[in-house]
Amino acid sequence: MAAEFNLRPYQVESVERLRQGIREGHRSQLLCAPTGSGKTIIAAYLMAEADRKMSHVGFVVDRVNLVDQASAVLSDYSIEHGVIQAGHWRTKPWERLQVCSAQTLEKRGFFPNLKLLIVDEAHCVRKQTATLIKSMPDLKVLGLTATPFTKGLKDLYTNIVNVTTTEKLVADGHLVPVRLYAAKAIDMTGAKVVAGEWSEREIEERGRTIIGDIVGEWDDKTTKHFGGPVKTIAFSATVDHGEELCQQFNAAGFNFQQISYKDANEERRRELIAEFRKVNSEIHGLVSCEVFTKGFDVPDILCGISARPYRKSFSSHIQQLGRVMRPAPGKTEALWLCHSGNLIGFADDMFDLFKNGVRGLDNGERDAKVRKEPTAREKERFACSCGYMLSAGAVRCPACGKERKRIALVENVDGEMVALGHHEPKIPEYLRDRGSVWRQLCQHALERKRGDVAAARKFALAQYRRIFNSWPHAEFSSEHVETPHPQLLRKVQQGIIAWAKGRAA
Repeated sequence: MAAEFNLRPYQVESVERLRQGIREGHRSQLLCAPTGSGKTIIAAYLMAEADRKMSHVGFVVDRVNLVDQASAVLSDYSIEHGVIQAGHWRTKPWERLQVCSAQTLEKRGFFPNLKLLIVDEAHCVRKQTATLIKSMPDLKVLGLTATPFTKGLKDLYTNIVNVTTTEKLVADGHLVPVRLYAAKAIDMTGAKVVAGEWSEREIEERGRTIIGDIVGEWDDKTTKHFGGPVKTIAFSATVDHGEELCQQFNAAGFNFQQISYKDANEERRRELIAEFRKVNSEIHGLVSCEVFTKGFDVPDILCGISARPYRKSFSSHIQQLGRVMRPAPGKTEALWLCHSGNLIGFADDMFDLFKNGVRGLDNGERDAKVRKEPTAREKERFACSCGYMLSAGAVRCPACGKERKRIALVENVDGEMVALGHHEPKIPEYLRDRGSVWRQLCQHALERKRGDVAAARKFALAQYRRIFNSWPHAEFSSEHVETPHPQLLRKVQQGIIAWAKGRAA
């Protein structure tokens, strides 16, 4: 049975802001949202709307392995489409909607009558795609990205829509929290720099010395948190580095396989990915250099391993981290084991992005900034008075219990791997179960609006939004309700009074 579009409130708001952008004259826009927020679902919805208007749409992906993934999403919603990729079984040139491999499209040329171009992973600017966008002034363009930090995006897009943040999505249950571990990083002192990043060969050579530690830490931490091996994705420096990682994992009795650009057998690659997607996959982990950094979605991945240090590429760090944050049945948290030093190196920008989202296009400033090894003074900003390393916004130190003022999703520890405990906001007991609060607000709204469901829904949404600064996870219901807590009723009334006073003023 085909799935039906049931967009979340922030997705609905994203669509409306994009439409508003078109009304304001922006024909080329960026939709920015965290990995796992459902940007592809929004794109599929817009493609279905365009199809109803008999418009031609191209959905372009820059990785061959993402073609099948995008096509599968459209198939889930019974959206008829073709695929433009050499030898693909779904080649249907007559369909108005096409999922396109950028590489194939660039060789063949862009198809005629194109009205809307959707560019997946838009921060990866391809010359031919950029040329198309600039040369067709009547073409509507929508770029999708979680990390719009590439230089040159300002030349292609005139408007950016960013409705939600990582913190909000975690708080609302749309993403899972991550337990982050930071290990002593690969020593890159004096390493050669190529095109702004550390030489991959130098990382490979220096990284070989800690491969045994990577296997040991993974075994230890997955056992501690999950009781044994779990589905894992690992990021290596090079193909050879990844091959050695696989060999040592396999020698320890675990099934790790590598996917790389060197794969000559496309069918084998598809079979490996298909097996890995299974709930009870025989593969414990997939290893890759960059293939899975962008767009690769397997929601039930529980652990990520970072073994590729970045000197500048903040985007790559965030994209990799996003691979483990998607929710799945029974998944309440994920692990991130950092052997690269990227957690500490990108900490400031990471926490800012998680909390505040993207404010605008910075013309590549975040990806152009070199992150040096933090000094002792800089590390003090993340340290409790007892010496335990924390994020600047941690609520409480898990070592000594000392409370901090701000709330953070993640914490960091340098040196030996140490657990970075979870923290709960200091909120009243009656507000901690948001699902229950929403059902109580539904009941109160129905009583207050005397059974007028439309008015009650509007009232309940407004109160929930005011209390939590986010939208509820469930739809409004007149059946699944609960008797409101007296303190909740008082809080609602206080809000109404404050609103009335503000309006009068």
